[in-house]
Amino acid sequence: MAMPPAWKVKRELRSALDQLKAWGLQLISPVRRIFYNRRELTEIQVHEGQRSLNNKLVIYLVYQPKGLEESNFIAINHIVSEGHEVLLVSNGSLASNDLNRLKTVCWRVLERENLGYDFGGYRCGLHYLKNLNILPDMLSLINDSIWFPIIEGSDLLAKTERTVTDFGGAVCFDDSGSRNKGKLVLSYWLTVRGALLRSNVFWGYWKRYLPSSNKTLAVKLGERGLSRFMSRYDRNIESVFTLENFLFSMQKASIRQLELTLKYAAFTDLVFQNECQKILESVEESYIWKKNCLEFIEKVSRRRNFLNSFCYAAIAILRVPFIKKNQLRLQVLMRLQYLRAIDLGDLPAPNLAILEEIRKNTNIKNLI
Repeated sequence: MAMPPAWKVKRELRSALDQLKAWGLQLISPVRRIFYNRRELTEIQVHEGQRSLNNKLVIYLVYQPKGLEESNFIAINHIVSEGHEVLLVSNGSLASNDLNRLKTVCWRVLERENLGYDFGGYRCGLHYLKNLNILPDMLSLINDSIWFPIIEGSDLLAKTERTVTDFGGAVCFDDSGSRNKGKLVLSYWLTVRGALLRSNVFWGYWKRYLPSSNKTLAVKLGERGLSRFMSRYDRNIESVFTLENFLFSMQKASIRQLELTLKYAAFTDLVFQNECQKILESVEESYIWKKNCLEFIEKVSRRRNFLNSFCYAAIAILRVPFIKKNQLRLQVLMRLQYLRAIDLGDLPAPNLAILEEIRKNTNIKNLI
């Protein structure tokens, strides 16, 4: 029996250690919560921006210890261009030049300690708004773990406004791990409508949530925890991009689009990679080939995030205007394929500053 690759062994060992630490932290969480609640808003720095508040607000979370990237400002300017104002929350201190520039495009800027990943910053921003009794009709929580927008003229905020009536975001999947088989909204883009924002259910979750720098707890109690809490209280969960609408768009795709979908696919599974190559080698304008291709795409998508496995289809067909920044193996492979598609003229290039950042942060050496 073949041994698993070294990168997978290391990943599983790190995960096991993190889970052990998480267990210990949960035991003392009631005491930790009391002390954290007392200081959450007393240890932040608030900076007034030059823009006026309206009824559509985005809490935009950044973590950039080496200074903000140009893509951060591109994202903020795009958000404002779609009619939403920005409360920027920074996990960590900001350089003076970045802060001065932010003041020109944001309503307000908060600086806080780097604790709790995205949900720690979200909680701080939300409690800041609640203390001011500012509860807009539409609130989105977006973090800078994505490059956005990578498609010119993206109207994702408008699509989210039309789609989400209660709670949701940009992307959600079926949550097979939950007891009631609910939906899991990915935390890099969450959207809350006013009725939920003013409800005891919404604030009941945040009262219980305690920010932690333990990754296991951040995901379990944050991203998964929030969606499961909303499901438990029968809140309506909707998102713009789902597996169902991805597969539906694949059904309508042309043979050429399906060929390009496989050409720029990314896999960490050798079995999927080999099967993909065999289907590509036999491409033809036929019902049988399309059927085989669609069955393969669905099989992969039910086991892996389709945004990472099939970047061409996600961007060119479904019009997903962002890609993830992280350095997990599949995401790096996906970005390599995305850059290849741009270089070969099969996908449009994003803003030059964003493209340069993607190239700088996507390296084949990351896979070794």
